[in-house]
Amino acid sequence: MKKALFMLVCFFVMKAHAQELQLHYDFGKDRQYATATFEIFKPDNLGSTFMFTDIDFNRPDGASLVYFEIARKFNIKNKTINGLNFHIEYNDGFLISDGDAPVGIPIQQAALTGIGFPIKIGDFTLHTSYLYKWIKGSNGLDGQFTAVWFQNFAHDRITFRGFLDFWSAPKFGKKDKKQGIFITEPQLLYNINKNFSIGTEIEISKNFVPSGDFTVNPTAMIRWVW
Repeated sequence: MKKALFMLVCFFVMKAHAQELQLHYDFGKDRQYATATFEIFKPDNLGSTFMFTDIDFNRPDGASLVYFEIARKFNIKNKTINGLNFHIEYNDGFLISDGDAPVGIPIQQAALTGIGFPIKIGDFTLHTSYLYKWIKGSNGLDGQFTAVWFQNFAHDRITFRGFLDFWSAPKFGKKDKKQGIFITEPQLLYNINKNFSIGTEIEISKNFVPSGDFTVNPTAMIRWVW
């Protein structure tokens, strides 16, 4: 799931507000556990608000991670770039340590701001954002590029959607050095009806974990929208 997950998922292209619950089972190496993702998207006359929360269940006594992102887009009226928007975002969360007396370990806080606009590629639309990223404890400037997509096929029975994030951050264990971090989470869903879907998500990342390894982690998922 996201850095999770989320990060900005494809509801930015929907016309109506929605809540969504996803349940995943992760088949990645050393990651056989469940994750729940709850999302809210609400458009209005000024733009849209999006929020998601990821909860990993990788402990015998309950949750092992809670992570959330909340983002707000404000439409920028202009005659040059269709869909131009101003973007602000906040990310936060914590891990639960192992041991007889587990404690919460903060995930680095981050605040982002910048602009975004859609890019049309034939019938396909890629929603892009170009952001300055403040990361707690980071030295110097950091930035992030985000792309989000959503496409239905086969009379809306099949949905292909997801996000891609690339950002700079302090290197693990070496705060005076920077590294690029990449993560993408495409989802392929079969929509049984307008509320219920089944499918898969594949998390592909580089430098997202302390080892810096390139990782591929597939999940089986169900989705409920209301």
